[in-house]
Amino acid sequence: MTGLPGIKTTETPIMLRMSTSCLWITLATIAVSPAGEIQPSDIAREIDARLGIDSSEKAPLASDAEFLRRVTLDLAGRIPTIAEVHEYLADERESRQMEAIRRLMQSGVHDRTMATFWRRSWVPQADTPEFAGVTENFELWVGQRLQAGTPYDQLVQEIVTFDRLPAQGSATSPVGFYDANQNRPENLAASTTRAFLGINLDCAQCHDHPFARWTRGQFWETAAFFALPEVQANGLTMPPKVRVPDTDLEFAPALLTRNEIEWPEPLNSVGLREILVDWMQHDDQQLLARNAVNRLWSHFFGEAIIEPMDDLSRDEFQTGDRAALLDALARQFIASGYNLDVLVEGMVRSQAYRLASAVVEPTETKPTETSIGSIEVDPMTDSETENSAPLRWNHAAVRGLSGEQLYDSLQTAAGLPPERSDLGRDAGRSPRREFAAQFYVERTHNAERSISQALTLMNGSLINELTTMSGNRMLGSVLSSPFMSEEEQIDTVFIAVLGRHARDAELQVVQQGFAAHPQATREQHLGNLFWVLVNTSEFNTNH
Repeated sequence: MTGLPGIKTTETPIMLRMSTSCLWITLATIAVSPAGEIQPSDIAREIDARLGIDSSEKAPLASDAEFLRRVTLDLAGRIPTIAEVHEYLADERESRQMEAIRRLMQSGVHDRTMATFWRRSWVPQADTPEFAGVTENFELWVGQRLQAGTPYDQLVQEIVTFDRLPAQGSATSPVGFYDANQNRPENLAASTTRAFLGINLDCAQCHDHPFARWTRGQFWETAAFFALPEVQANGLTMPPKVRVPDTDLEFAPALLTRNEIEWPEPLNSVGLREILVDWMQHDDQQLLARNAVNRLWSHFFGEAIIEPMDDLSRDEFQTGDRAALLDALARQFIASGYNLDVLVEGMVRSQAYRLASAVVEPTETKPTETSIGSIEVDPMTDSETENSAPLRWNHAAVRGLSGEQLYDSLQTAAGLPPERSDLGRDAGRSPRREFAAQFYVERTHNAERSISQALTLMNGSLINELTTMSGNRMLGSVLSSPFMSEEEQIDTVFIAVLGRHARDAELQVVQQGFAAHPQATREQHLGNLFWVLVNTSEFNTNH
């Protein structure tokens, strides 16, 4: 895994509900970017070159409507509005995609969307009723720091070295990270290494596993960084020792790589954690950057580059094309100054991100190739050989929607304000939070809708309200526009819900359905159409 920061590589039937019924790796040349200036285009080119997107055998790209919907869901956490769809589809400039990306990224809702993503990555306990209250403040704090343009490494440093002793008043802070881990050194050690380094120390807490890299001693040595220093009789402070429960074993702080530590004097709890986070930022394995890249990749592409995401340090994940891709992006992320906006924009500007979600069979299929999600690998029995097999990226992954995305998209489709209204302190269990909790998914790339969730979308009070003129501003606007023909009204509902124009065959089927029920009002017809569309897989997935 070699390379320099700042390099870029280039190649030489519709259902109706009526009211009366229910990577080949390619050889590449290297061009050097201006020193210290990593641009999103550098990251996009790196991704495409390493995934073979620039090869002569090109997979089809998503349509303009599909791309706009995908990128809006990923960057803003909702589907595009009717106005956004019309404006984008009418724009024939080559720069329209880049301008749409930047418009979305410069919106306040983007920072709040990513705050939810990072909070869920760092404090997954917040998705349980037990800890929901103590971590709402944490997500708000993350959003404010993202809006301020805080570099990722500084963001992590502020969390790990947070001093909760000074009075915080009503200010937002990362204290939720500590509250969610009950301020216990062992919980904080496990969460810190998993969330920020992609290292799973949990299994080593109780015993040494014969096949695990990390030992019980290393777990408790890491936990000691979150304990309070010992104060000697002479007033001097010493590194703390933590005792393993139900044993006589005690461990002092030590880094996982066994680097020598120069202890400051006096030593306090923040100083202890500053030593830990300094090592996290400068360790040769670059796990801080690699973990961030890996998690963001899973947000935009479905499956992470390396799975599972909390086991990046395994020896077999240090070589092969996946590791090379991850390392290259991590180096560029570091060279950018840990700039999250540069990394995010680079990912969504890549051709890989723009690929259509339909699976395209290659013209030549090698007998040993098999597809895993959007990646094809060579199926060997040896895990290290599997990891070194060529990557072939030929289609985008179809992903489920998170509970937050689904709620905000329903609101947007109905012409209601898409911006979040639950961001104030002590917001409580708002309808949005209740809905998001009911439709919670751990990972969108393998999300499956439960029976109760499907029934809620079919017959829940929110959906029933959105099928009426009084609860749906979009329907109200369409119905109060006498200049619109029936076909135009139907098409508008399609644009509002699916982000695209209705196809001719769809128009014909819907109009036939309307004609078959002349006793129903136009409001009932369009409300039923809205109900049908929001219950389709096309609406309920990010494709």
